[in-house]
Amino acid sequence: MQLTLLKNVFIASILGLAGLWLLSLEPGAFTWDFWRTRRTLVLGTGVLAFGLMSVGVILAVRPVWFETPLGGLDKFYRLHKWLGISAFTFAAAHWVLRMGPSWITYFDLFVLPPRPSRTADVSAGFNVFRDLRHAASQIGEWAFYVLAILVALALWKRFPYKYFLKSHKLMAAVYLLLVFHTFILMDLSYWSKPIGPVLALLMIVGTGAALMSLFQRIGSNRRAFGKITRIDLHDYNEVLDVSIQLETVWQGHEAGQFAFVDFDDPEDAHPFTISSAWQNDGRLMFTIKALGDYTRTLADSLHVGQAVVVEGPYGRFNFQGERRRQIWIGGGVGITPFIAGLKALPKQAHPATIDLFYSTRKVDPAFTASIRELAEQKGVRFYALEEKDGLLTLDRIEALAPDWKQAAIWFCGPSGFGQALRQPMIERGLPASHFHQELFEMR
Repeated sequence: MQLTLLKNVFIASILGLAGLWLLSLEPGAFTWDFWRTRRTLVLGTGVLAFGLMSVGVILAVRPVWFETPLGGLDKFYRLHKWLGISAFTFAAAHWVLRMGPSWITYFDLFVLPPRPSRTADVSAGFNVFRDLRHAASQIGEWAFYVLAILVALALWKRFPYKYFLKSHKLMAAVYLLLVFHTFILMDLSYWSKPIGPVLALLMIVGTGAALMSLFQRIGSNRRAFGKITRIDLHDYNEVLDVSIQLETVWQGHEAGQFAFVDFDDPEDAHPFTISSAWQNDGRLMFTIKALGDYTRTLADSLHVGQAVVVEGPYGRFNFQGERRRQIWIGGGVGITPFIAGLKALPKQAHPATIDLFYSTRKVDPAFTASIRELAEQKGVRFYALEEKDGLLTLDRIEALAPDWKQAAIWFCGPSGFGQALRQPMIERGLPASHFHQELFEMR
């Protein structure tokens, strides 16, 4: 259901912009005249590229009012990625259409019709749309080359995350250059047509978002400051529990939400799920799995008393819904939101309505024992499965929870693992809207 909604929003964004652009065309924009048709397509691909990039830039500043309709920050980061790829695709088409005639002429591929002569504008005085046209064209071309490099780095999974974060910040500067390019070169007749007000609004809001990014103001009103009070390392499964005492106001959080955490080191803030329930006492705990270069060094680099900045909370992975019967599935470090969920549950004297499955490569006895004890206190059935005993499949879930079709499924873990469970569940009758999955990926 969540992915379907995102796909619908994504498709609606493209079709909406394309439709407004088509409504803004002059009669005869598409004719057998090569040069007029080419100009129409150059403008159209430019409008689509800029419009989609604008929406992506706006989403990048983490506007919390989009979280509820889109299902959480993790969901609209996925939308942000799709918008970025599609914006670059239209930008590439725009560039090819713009440069194509020169290539055709240079390589003598075939004969182009004569280019129609244009009456030179010799009016006196400075005209921004005339006199800055060449500069805007050059800036747009070089901005496209930089954009191509940044998109390639963002999609290259082997490119280190810390360098990806730094390079991705350049997107805001590239966007501002493209605002200038679009404003100067867009067909002046568009401003009075249906596409005009929409592009103007996207330019204004997108420019504000880009400036927020450049001046590091993203999430500034959602930050709290504190210090590390405790560090617990579970060596066997390489999991680190970091406890924090906040010293400034924190608005509270729901179980399953996450925050961006800056441990006052050279790295930028990283997103981690909050594994503690909110008790209105300023205490937070993050359970962090050693998965990459940064998280593997945290156990050695952190110390009690170290300053911390926490930004959030974000996310809508909150176990809410109409179905009282729930099945929670945590894969690896994906168990973290369920730990917070257990802590937030009241003690139950009635039979369990929740089953919690924890599937991991290696089961740490002490770490797992603490989850099991908490589950027993809250009346939740808990199953820990190690990878060596076989992967968690729907058949194994069905053997332990035969009524799974009547449950809401909450999954957090590797995306491939989630898909391997989601697809057969839906095929066997689970409504897609009852499978809730954390989709958080920063790239």
